[in-house]
Amino acid sequence: MSDFWRRLKPMEVAKWINFGGVSGEWTYNPDQPAGMAALQTEGVAHLWNVLSRSPVALLADEVGMGKTFEALGVAALLWRKKPDAKVLVIAPNRDICAHWQREFSSFTRDLYVKADDFVKSKRDGKPVPPFGAHYRLPELTEAIEQRPNDAVPAQFYITTIHALSGLLDSADLSSDKARAAGKAARKLHERILSATGGTGFDLMIVDEAHYFRNRRGGSQRVAAAEEFFGKPESQIARRTLLLTATPSHTHLGDVASILSYFVDQASLKDRAVDDLMRAYALRRFRRMEGKGGSYTKHQYRREIATSCRFGDNPQDEMFFALYQKRLIEDCGVADEKRRALYGYLEGFESAGQVDIARETLTDSEEADDERSKDFRAAADTRLLQDMSADFRSLSGCAPDHPKYDGIVNLCTPSDLFGMAADRPLHEDKHLVFVRRIPSVRELTKRINERYDELLAKHIAETHGWDEEARLRWKKSNWSREVFNEMTGASDGRDANSEDDQIDDMEGETDGVDDHDYLRSRIADLFVTKKATDGRQPAPPTDCSRFSLNLRKTTGIFSMLLEPASDYQSGAYHWHYHFVQGGKQRMDFAKAAQMQRMETRTEFPRDALDALRPHDGDQREYDAPIGTIWGRVFDHLPAPQKSRLVDWATARPRIAENFANYIKAGFLFASPVIVELYGWYVTFERGLADDEKHANVQRRYRKFLDFADLQIPNSLLLKYFSSAIATFEQLCTKIIDHEVDAWDKGWRTLTTLSSPAWYASGESSHRQHLILGFNSPFYPNTLIATSVFQEGVNLHLQCRKVHHYGIAWTPGDNEQRVGRIDRLFGKVNSLLQEQGPDMSALEINYPYLKDSFDEDQVGSFIERKYAVEDKMDRCTQGDFDREIRLNRSGWEVFLRTPVPDAVLSDPYPASFGRD
Repeated sequence: MSDFWRRLKPMEVAKWINFGGVSGEWTYNPDQPAGMAALQTEGVAHLWNVLSRSPVALLADEVGMGKTFEALGVAALLWRKKPDAKVLVIAPNRDICAHWQREFSSFTRDLYVKADDFVKSKRDGKPVPPFGAHYRLPELTEAIEQRPNDAVPAQFYITTIHALSGLLDSADLSSDKARAAGKAARKLHERILSATGGTGFDLMIVDEAHYFRNRRGGSQRVAAAEEFFGKPESQIARRTLLLTATPSHTHLGDVASILSYFVDQASLKDRAVDDLMRAYALRRFRRMEGKGGSYTKHQYRREIATSCRFGDNPQDEMFFALYQKRLIEDCGVADEKRRALYGYLEGFESAGQVDIARETLTDSEEADDERSKDFRAAADTRLLQDMSADFRSLSGCAPDHPKYDGIVNLCTPSDLFGMAADRPLHEDKHLVFVRRIPSVRELTKRINERYDELLAKHIAETHGWDEEARLRWKKSNWSREVFNEMTGASDGRDANSEDDQIDDMEGETDGVDDHDYLRSRIADLFVTKKATDGRQPAPPTDCSRFSLNLRKTTGIFSMLLEPASDYQSGAYHWHYHFVQGGKQRMDFAKAAQMQRMETRTEFPRDALDALRPHDGDQREYDAPIGTIWGRVFDHLPAPQKSRLVDWATARPRIAENFANYIKAGFLFASPVIVELYGWYVTFERGLADDEKHANVQRRYRKFLDFADLQIPNSLLLKYFSSAIATFEQLCTKIIDHEVDAWDKGWRTLTTLSSPAWYASGESSHRQHLILGFNSPFYPNTLIATSVFQEGVNLHLQCRKVHHYGIAWTPGDNEQRVGRIDRLFGKVNSLLQEQGPDMSALEINYPYLKDSFDEDQVGSFIERKYAVEDKMDRCTQGDFDREIRLNRSGWEVFLRTPVPDAVLSDPYPASFGRD
């Protein structure tokens, strides 16, 4: 045992790490009831003590308990005691690697107590160990070998689990790929040991360690991991900390399989799982603080089974009956065997065939994982395609599917505007897990179409169109051309638009991509199209002109979405005047920004200089000009108003950053732009002819007065309030955007114009979706395969998860639910506001009534119920995937809240000598 690995007690951990926050008043007290901060403090001490006597420790706390922070706590104490310690994190994919980087910054800033220049810089409070992300093992090895001699002593590297699967070139002709991968990994292992003087890493942290449960899988990942991690006598790391919320993910042998990479296999032989967990592991259950106490998951989770039927549609029901018959005959799903892979019968695809290979993960991140079947193809894929094509050729349309209809009904509101304001925004957020890529696209298309119905209805009502006119527009698929014809808009651009200055959030599209057919058609009306490849752009619309006027800094209506001059309710007094191209010009929005910033020392002077027009001057308004922000301020709930006042008076950079965020969300990623457009159309229709041509400043003020009357029951107020409540948490915990980065912009939101979207394999696109779904803005419905099943935080706004395609195992199922069942998210806040009686977390399983699909769902629910409690305590056996054709009684196994449920931690932290 090295001196720095001596045993620790929680009080010693608390000297350096305050899990209650360095700016708060919480301190660790072993005699007080254990809240989450105390559990994390004790967890770090326990794990440190396990590592003091063993080469490996297993952190197996339930999902959403802050395992990342506890692991960083162990690493921070190691750097504190050994400043040149080398730490490696291995996480499943790049998104989770980015999450680790954010959490490391947050941990150092908010939880690490003292700026000591070992972990936390005395100069700026930021992390001292440089964070090096290397997504291929050869790159990681080279970074270690080429490390400068004058670099900071501490070393912090991160790579992906996928890197172990990507060691062979695609042109490698080896007959035994696994063996070749192992050989390549062994060379890298030897190079790293050589570069580190034979010591390797001081600590290796393996996130989602259950990825290594299939030791006998024969995959490249397993072979590479065995050689890269090394034998017990020559391991790549002196200590290894394993993280997983589901250590017995599939069966009892998983725990021993994971540990066997780091402990001599002979010492694990014939040892009971309970013995292994007591020796190496820490597993505790999450308790969320709420109204009247703290609560475990069994006190607030409610499972629902949604029955979907064909109803009065015999043609589609006959198609489905024929499909079930062909499934048995053509795909080998024999009735007498009563077995099939989960994931069949998800739906019939009408959205069009897109190359499935293009939808898989771009870097094959999970190519050798069994869940890869989720998003590629199942055995009945060709059967579904052929039968759907035959049906379409006969009927002219795709077969209907009640399961699609059922999930669309669940995920779309009945109304968006008016009295619908009584519904909290978070009720419109839905996380849907599917198994087929075609189902992902189909659901995206159908939910966007349903939202388009609601948005188009509102636009039609504000224009005063009758039902016949609305149906005519609908028949054109909400086309720009018919809309322009009905609004009397010309196809030409505004005369002076080429000379107008548009702010940084242009939101314009360059043409058509492969998924345009899935997007919201109504949202597209507000987009200004550009000409590409010699093609004429789509004609502008009344909607796109309105949106453009809100962004044209040289137009008075650009003031509408500017923040108040004091970030509360203040008005503006002057604008810029200048000459451009021989024409008299004015700039309103830049002048407003100057008035906000010029008296505040927090903003750099060079930024102010950039706002001043060349050879321009200031002109007074004929009366002070307000903004909709200033009108909203008095309607805000007290907590949000108080927070805004704090930003305005003490942290104006945050207020300015929030202003950019809310503006992008209103303009591009929410129905607020439709609401604003409706207000403007109604206002214009009520003006007399002479008023329409009145002084533009006076007309703007009249519209602002009109909008003020609409605010109390508006979507705009709900979005504004919700955005304030979660803004700081979104910036610091979810995305790479400093909370006071006022000059960074929010272009990501300009790409999220559709109410529903899906998680594709493109890494950068997934980050956009994570941002949008955790904000009050779009997407409201996020449809995902297993790429979002683990390691992703989606909990700030959502309390509803739908298993449209059921998971492989209860472990996978729990990982899915864990994306939203996390501390400090919407479920947690609802528990604090309402207690558990309101069933804060809904888990839905839609199924086709009286079909093989019901057999699958029912069988899964029954067996999941039987093993869940054992899985929580890591004592379950193999999960039986057999499907029994028994359609009665399975609903009793759906979980409902149990108010007096009590869970004791199976493997708690302990600090005795044994």
